[in-house]
Amino acid sequence: MTTSGPGPQPNDPYEPFPTAPPVDPRSLPQTPARPKQVDTAFTLWMVSAGLSLLGFVLTLVFGQDATREAARKSFEDTGRPFTEADVDTAVTAALIFTGFFALLFFGLYLLFAFKMRAGRNWARLTLAILGGLGLLYALYGLAAGGQGALETVVGIVQIALVGTAIYLMYTKESSAYFDAAKRAS
Repeated sequence: MTTSGPGPQPNDPYEPFPTAPPVDPRSLPQTPARPKQVDTAFTLWMVSAGLSLLGFVLTLVFGQDATREAARKSFEDTGRPFTEADVDTAVTAALIFTGFFALLFFGLYLLFAFKMRAGRNWARLTLAILGGLGLLYALYGLAAGGQGALETVVGIVQIALVGTAIYLMYTKESSAYFDAAKRAS
């Protein structure tokens, strides 16, 4: 007859393994102290993400006429007949599509920023790459012109925020923090 479950079993020829000795918490790897540069970079990423989200909301509120005209022109360029309902459907689809991806990217930026602050080097690298691409895009937009004064100022502020955040993530103190966090995990 056999019984199942934890503990010694009847007629079991083997001795159970002894329990492991208690672990001294001081012997476990300690999470390093987060330097001010990482906290500041995190704050800059939060402000940058917030500005991007605000810009998207303002574009939704004030840019619907431009979206409507672009949809109408697109329909006219096809040469096929269309109705205002077709234009409305295209505008709604564009807003939903754009809104979905704006919220997705906003959420990802938040995730990466929080993980970066927690010492995850992959998040720091991801933010640096995405931020660098964003910087190139913003610089191209400024060089191309055609923006209003507000868009230009916001673009310059975004460039300053992201550029500074990337720099702060790679200072000597920050790099030591990410190296120590990698060893502790």
